[in-house]
Amino acid sequence: MKQSIYILIAGLILGLIFMPQSFIILIFSSVLISAIAAQGLSLISGFTGQVSIGHGAFMAIGAYTTAYLSTVHNVPFIVNILISVILAAVFGLIIGLPALRLKGFYLAIATMAFGVAIEQIISSFDALGGHIGIRNIPKLINSDFGMFIINLLFYAVLSYISNRIINSSIGSKYKMIRDSEIASKSYGINVSSVKLHAFVVSAVYGGIAGSLYAHTLGYIAPTDFALGTSLNLLAMIVIGGMTSVQGGLIGSVIITGLPFMFSRTAIPMSLIFGTLLIIFVLFFPQGIAYGIRLGYMKYFEIPLVSFIRKNWKNNKIDGKIIKVKNTDIFYRSQGEGKPVIMIHGNFGSSRWFKKVMNIKGYTVYAPDLPNFGFSGRIKDADIDIYADYIKSFMEELKIEKALIVGHSLGGAVAQSLAYRYPEKVEKMLLVDSSPVNGLKTPEENYPVLNIYYNNYSLVKNALKAMMPSSKDKKLLSELSKDALLMKKECFTENARALEKYDYTDISKNFKGKVLFILGKKDTLITQDMVSKTLENLDGKMEYIETAGHSLITENPDLFIENFKTFAG
Repeated sequence: MKQSIYILIAGLILGLIFMPQSFIILIFSSVLISAIAAQGLSLISGFTGQVSIGHGAFMAIGAYTTAYLSTVHNVPFIVNILISVILAAVFGLIIGLPALRLKGFYLAIATMAFGVAIEQIISSFDALGGHIGIRNIPKLINSDFGMFIINLLFYAVLSYISNRIINSSIGSKYKMIRDSEIASKSYGINVSSVKLHAFVVSAVYGGIAGSLYAHTLGYIAPTDFALGTSLNLLAMIVIGGMTSVQGGLIGSVIITGLPFMFSRTAIPMSLIFGTLLIIFVLFFPQGIAYGIRLGYMKYFEIPLVSFIRKNWKNNKIDGKIIKVKNTDIFYRSQGEGKPVIMIHGNFGSSRWFKKVMNIKGYTVYAPDLPNFGFSGRIKDADIDIYADYIKSFMEELKIEKALIVGHSLGGAVAQSLAYRYPEKVEKMLLVDSSPVNGLKTPEENYPVLNIYYNNYSLVKNALKAMMPSSKDKKLLSELSKDALLMKKECFTENARALEKYDYTDISKNFKGKVLFILGKKDTLITQDMVSKTLENLDGKMEYIETAGHSLITENPDLFIENFKTFAG
């Protein structure tokens, strides 16, 4: 929704700036109309992986339907566009059915043939103007600026719908089919049904674009929707980004806008487009939108992140500092009674336990591990070393034995402490903890972890995914800022540390009670991992249907209830 609003605002500003120049406003409208058609094409080609070179035909169907009905029968635009959408959808279904058996170049040739056939059929009907086309198509508003606003509104709304489709279950099926039809079938996906859905939705976008084209220009001819138009649409999404909702708009600015910019020069457009395609294929193989996004992730947020780090670290903090092994350890504490040590996870801090520290009858301590948050830095990122610091932290506070709560990476630290120093741990409560034999991070994820160091947005999105049920935006923002305070090397080395340990053999050293809380929506930890962890322990698993990777932030009251029952 935000993206669509930003497009509306930016488009409105541009429109107001160039409002007196009707020709430029008309170019803007042409760019938006082509972008709508390209957006539909990206749904079928970019997200579903079905190559189509006949998309201009759907524009022709929409354009000629609305032009004929408005000029001959004076049908209102609302009715026109509805009929255009229905006809485009029907033709999308017609071309989609035989295309189900085709792939790759064969599908491309079939769709190209469909596009050429539609052009020739339209040219043969005198009622549709034959080769000359239809003239004097009435504008919806007798103003180029007004037509631009209508086109802008259509583009923004359709962009929002595209985002909703892509992020829905059907969008996930699109992408699964694109990546592997065989794997999709093994998951029980009806590949034929999903492909047809993509073809129909894509055709609808083309039909809408065609209708807007007819009313904006006031004149259409079969050649406006020839093979060249379909190829231009394909070039738009290749240049802009086939798997980006806004890739079509970026490509349309280049393919539709450039000819007007260079119209008074002697440079052939074929030379300009050819050069640009070579440049984009070489340097932006996944499109400009992807290149911009990648550049933003790597570089553009660096000043923002530097500002956040500097200011967040200097903020007044509601905790204490204690020297542990010559290193400053920041911690929060609350309550009176039996001691409880809560250990946070990777990218974490003591703030993760902010909502679960007020437990009657207990003194809850939540330290920032070394290399995290407001604590000092040490040389190594190692689970056993982190556990040694927790042991020393307890000794500095004169805590002989405590109930240990470990979340995520903190669960691995808790296990290291319990198995190597069982005398220090009374009971152990693990919340979506790393398993007893380590947690492997796929090698291809490490470059992304490196990018996290300079990207607040990525960190925030990653943490949000870890606690899908939480609606506390303020806490999410604070946790994200805390995560950025982690030592630079630890963005990757903590993941390496989680791969290195294996406590299977020494887990039998701990004789205390263990509770392992696992959220059903957790995408990192599985029930098999929990079973493996509890194999040599006196423990049980509590399976939470509504939680993800962090019950402590998603449902603090439920965590406290489970804690009290377990602590007894």
